[in-house]
Amino acid sequence: MSDGRPADNVRTGRFKDQLNVLPTHIQEAAQSAFDAFVKNPNDPTLNRHELDDTKTGRHRNGSFAVSVTRRYRAIYVDDHGTHVWYWIGSHEDYNNFAGR
Repeated sequence: MSDGRPADNVRTGRFKDQLNVLPTHIQEAAQSAFDAFVKNPNDPTLNRHELDDTKTGRHRNGSFAVSVTRRYRAIYVDDHGTHVWYWIGSHEDYNNFAGR
């Protein structure tokens, strides 16, 4: 945020639903990645990167992907200073969702 305060983070209902069906160890890894993100969004272990507008993806423009594990990703978008987490799943599903 431009005023120097850290951004708020919210998880959509869809994100929570997707998270809840993942194996417990992935849910725990997602929480660890989220905690790391809150401390430092640029933590290199998160491999955070902006998603390209591929015209075939279903992600919102301006979205970012974060690595949960080597096989799982989460996606958020900055909405006026709030990080809105709206998708989580396997890397294969991520490739389909992001139009890769």
